[in-house]
Amino acid sequence: MEMGATCFFIDEDTCATNFMIRDEKMMKLVAKNKEPITPFVQKVRSLYTEFGISTILVIGGSGDYFDVADHVIMMDCYRCHDVTSRAKAIAAENPLRPPAVPGFGGTTPRRLVGGAMRTEGKVVTRSRSTVQWGDVELDLSGLEQVASVGQTEAISQWMAVLSEGGTAGQPPALLAEAVATVSRQVDAGGLEVLAPGQFHGGLTRPRGIEVAAAINRLRVERHLIQK
Repeated sequence: MEMGATCFFIDEDTCATNFMIRDEKMMKLVAKNKEPITPFVQKVRSLYTEFGISTILVIGGSGDYFDVADHVIMMDCYRCHDVTSRAKAIAAENPLRPPAVPGFGGTTPRRLVGGAMRTEGKVVTRSRSTVQWGDVELDLSGLEQVASVGQTEAISQWMAVLSEGGTAGQPPALLAEAVATVSRQVDAGGLEVLAPGQFHGGLTRPRGIEVAAAINRLRVERHLIQK
């Protein structure tokens, strides 16, 4: 959301159960005020109506989403079938309890403190999913859409540029703005702007959203602040 995503693609098989739903029996046992996680099924509609972010869900066991879905597509023998009407009829027989939460809630954009990311050690791309950032191992295995070592190398160099950013006396830039600024520089000058004076023929451009996701995973202190 912070980086301007307009669609979420979520696979039920890789999600935590209490993120997706809480069934009626569990809600009777554990009161809402005792459970810190609001299931996504209660937020997915307001995510779209308030922020314009669509969601594509691949599900096989969470029928509660029939209540809030705009379209339900079923795979049968490798063919897609629109079963929205049938799904809505099933949902009407046993309405979702509790109903969807009326509002999604606010979000707080974060600011990037580039200097907090700086390292005296080497920055080395060890694999598609691993970057050695000084003394810290940056694990990108959760970024499934990073497709090559060349993209990972570009992400590490992009982050190195951001770690040098900022003007004395000026507040840190919003994370999305900081990433977008470098993106515009790459648009104008190519990937070479990430490492001036060097030539790296193996770089592949990542999306800004992957750069931000990598920064999220960097285990250093105070490089992202909510101010």
